[in-house]
Amino acid sequence: MTRRAFILGGMLSVGIGLILPVTEFLIQGTRLGLSSATPAAFFLLFVMVVGPQYALKRLRPGWALTRVELLVVFSMTMVATVVPTRGFGGPFFSMTTGATYYATDENEWDLRIRPHLPSSAVPLDRNAVRLMYEGFERDPVPWEAWARPLIWWAVFVLAMAVAVVAAMHLLRRAWIQQERLIFPISQVALALVEDDGGKARVAPILRTPLFWVGFLLPVVLESLNALNRYFPQIPRFEPRWVIRHSIPYVTQPVIRLNFLMVGFAYFIESQLSFSLWAFFLLSLPAQWAYGRLFQGHAEVLGPWTGSGPAGAIMAHQQMGAMLTLVFAMAWLARRSIAAERGQLILFAAGAGAMCIMVTLMGVPAWVSPLVVGAAMVIWVSLTRLMAQAGIATMVPAIVPLGFVVSTVGVTELGAAGMVGMALTLVWVGDLLTYLMAPAATGIYLHHRASVRRGSGSASLVTAVMLSLAGCYVMTLYLTGTYGGLNLHPQYFQTFPALPWKFVESKLHAPAGPSLWGYAWTGVGAAAMLLLTFAHRTFVWWPLHPLGYLAQGGWIVNQLWFSFFIAWAAKLSVLRLAGARGYATGRVFFIGVIVGMLVVGGLWLAVDAMTGMQGNRIRIY
Repeated sequence: MTRRAFILGGMLSVGIGLILPVTEFLIQGTRLGLSSATPAAFFLLFVMVVGPQYALKRLRPGWALTRVELLVVFSMTMVATVVPTRGFGGPFFSMTTGATYYATDENEWDLRIRPHLPSSAVPLDRNAVRLMYEGFERDPVPWEAWARPLIWWAVFVLAMAVAVVAAMHLLRRAWIQQERLIFPISQVALALVEDDGGKARVAPILRTPLFWVGFLLPVVLESLNALNRYFPQIPRFEPRWVIRHSIPYVTQPVIRLNFLMVGFAYFIESQLSFSLWAFFLLSLPAQWAYGRLFQGHAEVLGPWTGSGPAGAIMAHQQMGAMLTLVFAMAWLARRSIAAERGQLILFAAGAGAMCIMVTLMGVPAWVSPLVVGAAMVIWVSLTRLMAQAGIATMVPAIVPLGFVVSTVGVTELGAAGMVGMALTLVWVGDLLTYLMAPAATGIYLHHRASVRRGSGSASLVTAVMLSLAGCYVMTLYLTGTYGGLNLHPQYFQTFPALPWKFVESKLHAPAGPSLWGYAWTGVGAAAMLLLTFAHRTFVWWPLHPLGYLAQGGWIVNQLWFSFFIAWAAKLSVLRLAGARGYATGRVFFIGVIVGMLVVGGLWLAVDAMTGMQGNRIRIY
């Protein structure tokens, strides 16, 4: 890795931290940071490859970035993309202030919640919080009120980044060298930076007409949707149907074409793509059965965790499946993990620091390892789905808040513990984007580019912290200039109250641990174990265990049809045209993926210049 790659990656990481809050909170356009596929990073990579990189290769070949340098820069921008909006910045500024700004005499948050807020992690100055929501007007940013929370959470994010990168290095040898996972997201980046001995000015795939056919498909169709915001007479292209029914407890299936998911799913094995949609359809009658037979299991486990009898049961089952998956992977990779002593120390240091800081936020010391451990299990499981199944955007049916409340009970946590648990939603709540997935992809790309582990890891952690600094500055500037209430309502009107409404409801009716929660977690663990055994033992077995693990998240309802299309397309190509036809289709689908990731950035730039708000292309 060269110094100029590190510097360029750092500059772009700061830029991402500064720009994404503007696009998300103010412009409210296409969400380039709201997917673990990191659309912002792909958009920048494509612009670099077809713009400055092409020009330099033509005019000053010695100044052009090498393939390795491009991959290092891209890896840094990937992890930087996670931080500014949903991955941390948005929840941080909204959830740490919501209990103060939205406190009323009726909800009694001043009496029941605010006394337990940790002053190191939460801004408690009422005026500073008010100014963030209503605008600073002529007042300067009240840095004295924000300094301690900003530093506190910067240290937490640093510890989290170290632990996440180290965890992925511990699994690197097993996933990359032994199991040879393909990391479908990384295949697109590798194709865009591929060279043929330095003779050509662009990658070979960019000289292939079929790539541009695939590229133009989402660009043209999604541009119709974007133009519709400017000119309503232009028809929209939005193939989406909901299968309406009145069956109780059962999700209404959505039939929707997602270009990104179809493209990535084309790369994975047919059994897995089949299982991703088949298990979803199998889950529908299961939801009805759970609702009818187990109505007494209707736990309310907080935001981003399934509720009601069917939702809570499937959430616990998914947690059991994830525990089985992670423990099995750790056991099978135990020798390679033990050989990575340096990474083990870094992981222990990062995770240990996270546990200490969670404890200082009010969670009992004996519960904090359970919180951090649950987060790691969920992150590793979702990252495995990304690395093997190419699912660029996936959410779990349960997050650590819901899991711990069910497992430990409100009575054991107490008021301070519940407040501390609510603050975990800042960093492990809505997992549409999370740090571990792009970190794993970055490590895979470093492996392919023969980047030294030490320098590669340092570049990823540095990118995270630089993006965080940009996010801090820009978010406070935007809220001070416009007032949070005039920015994206989801971040400054909905998210601020979510944790505290849940805490309020639980403190009004505290309960102990749920024995049924333990039971259903055990059922999920056993089912995952049996499915894994069948998958590894019987050649004829049609279902992949990862399909069972993925079925619980709500977003699968939005994606299952795209998995079906990809499975049918790949199966048809292999039967009609064989391996050569599959290779040809690969070029087309890479074009589809790149086109989908780029068109959002293009229209976001147009919207920024014209002042348009809310012109959103749905990437996930």
